[in-house]
Amino acid sequence: MTITDLEQKVDLLTLAERKYNVKQVGSVYRIEPCPICGHRDHFTIYPDTNSYCSFSGCCEGGSVYKFLIEVEGLSKDEAYKELKKLAGVDIKMKPARKNKNSKQAEQVAEQVEKKVNVDELTDWILTLYKRQTEQDKEYFRKRGLSDEIIDKYKLCIGQLEGENFKRAILPYWENERVVYYTARALGDEKTRYKNFSGNVPVFNGHYLKTVAKGETIFITEGVIDALTIESAGYKAIALGGTKHANKLIDLIQKEKADERYIFITAFDNDTAGDDARRLFPYQSLEIPANYKDVNEWAVKEPELFVQSLKRPHSVSLYLEKIFVQDIEKFKAYKDKKTGFENLDAAINGLYSGLYIVGGIPSLGKTTFVHQIADQLAEQGEHVIYFSLEQSKFELVSKSISRMAAKLDINRAKTALAIRNGNIDEHILKAIEEYNKFADRISIVEGNFTTTVNYIRDYITRYISLNNVKPFVVVDYLQIIPEEAANSDKQRIEFVLTELKRISRDFDVTIFVISSLNRDNYLMPISFTSFKESGGIEYTADVIFGLQLEVLNDKIFEDNKKTKEKREKIKNALAEEPRKIELVCLKNRSGKPSFSCHFDYYPRFDLFKPNEEEQQITRRRI
Repeated sequence: MTITDLEQKVDLLTLAERKYNVKQVGSVYRIEPCPICGHRDHFTIYPDTNSYCSFSGCCEGGSVYKFLIEVEGLSKDEAYKELKKLAGVDIKMKPARKNKNSKQAEQVAEQVEKKVNVDELTDWILTLYKRQTEQDKEYFRKRGLSDEIIDKYKLCIGQLEGENFKRAILPYWENERVVYYTARALGDEKTRYKNFSGNVPVFNGHYLKTVAKGETIFITEGVIDALTIESAGYKAIALGGTKHANKLIDLIQKEKADERYIFITAFDNDTAGDDARRLFPYQSLEIPANYKDVNEWAVKEPELFVQSLKRPHSVSLYLEKIFVQDIEKFKAYKDKKTGFENLDAAINGLYSGLYIVGGIPSLGKTTFVHQIADQLAEQGEHVIYFSLEQSKFELVSKSISRMAAKLDINRAKTALAIRNGNIDEHILKAIEEYNKFADRISIVEGNFTTTVNYIRDYITRYISLNNVKPFVVVDYLQIIPEEAANSDKQRIEFVLTELKRISRDFDVTIFVISSLNRDNYLMPISFTSFKESGGIEYTADVIFGLQLEVLNDKIFEDNKKTKEKREKIKNALAEEPRKIELVCLKNRSGKPSFSCHFDYYPRFDLFKPNEEEQQITRRRI
């Protein structure tokens, strides 16, 4: 039994948790502090590959056996004995066989055994390639691969142990040795792909160390896709499946490859490809929707494919293949409504992008966005609400209070009363109505780990599992953590940029709630009212501000009379309902500036469009 076989019996995460402080960060785990250098936020364990890596470069990284050597400080022999013990087996390690003569190599070429010894694996591939016929090579040529690439990678046809049919063997080369392979069935066999044993390396991962600085490297899912791009004269790396995306991300970070190369992703036109695209902050090759992947495109339209590699973002290619698809996607957003007739008439749909909603305390900015989220769910949309301030208990009780007020405001109860168990027949009816769409609302209670990366990971998993694009709320901007930032300004600008990238990558609508500068509490809302307004003004697609209608009084144009202003605001806040104006400061997808008016009932967390404005809107419709 090989080291790889033993490692498959030992869970690295469980092993680490026995001795170290391990915390989950998205889909991975971190040992805090690093057991090697003592620093934080870089020693990472990947459960899906049973491996680890350090972003700081304090260790090489690897799987369980390497962990015992690098982290636990065991010798190779000690590590092997410990690995046997952890795996619950008692075997002796077989010595690697010496190089075979040509007759033995011929025998190995008929049926491969799964070995760790790269010399044996290399001999087997070279022998298969040497014996390859022109008919064998024709399979690869029909897949759009050049003779030069067939020879460079020694692509060959072979038969695996225990099988009575042949496969196309695609070797992984490092330092002129074969370290791994993937084998694709030539026909329609049930097991389409079969791989060499052990951890899957990144195909052409050595490019991150060996390619000339400034060169473009394409990233694909499958090896055939990478070889297709290589046949066109470009460098390409393959994940070997989207589930191995984090492995390449770690390699890029470890080698600081972002500083040396230009990366372009070329993932498949399917859900898994979409998920992988969102993980990499690079430009994507726009594969026409009628083709599944790079290889199919290259075989059907070779000239257009090569042109796209030379100019991957050519407008002519976009007009020919993508533009009409984007129009259809954009049109679909016209049917997404906030549920407020006056606001929907003004914005004409909720489009994908970053929306910022700001206001001073007591104006109900959280309630306003939370109500939009509920109303979207009621219309059939899925909602993810990241709440860094209020608990699920608070938000759900507010939704029930609001629903009760919508049914009959005279019989409604406050959220606080509901939380205290003051539930009667009317509240039970409100709960019943709310529960009709509550399964489409996910409230994620946030804390210091709710970073933009956590938000991205959560959205990725949600879309993958539910096959829908959710409406996303982040409440609120100023308390999203980001340790890498040196100041509040840098932190907010980083968070805004990443949230904008998420909205673009996932093609979703994101509402972010923002607080205002205290200096602007006594004046009408504007761009400068927002904390760190520069980042908000230039990054957001839409900016809404909530303010008291009384701020339109002329007194607030006067730089003095502070006492009178405060008195007017105090009186306005005491009104039931409060008169609130929504001011649109920026809108990239429609009318650039407008106002909508609402009656706000804070007791029941309810916004209602101003009745007069509502009637005008209905007459226009």
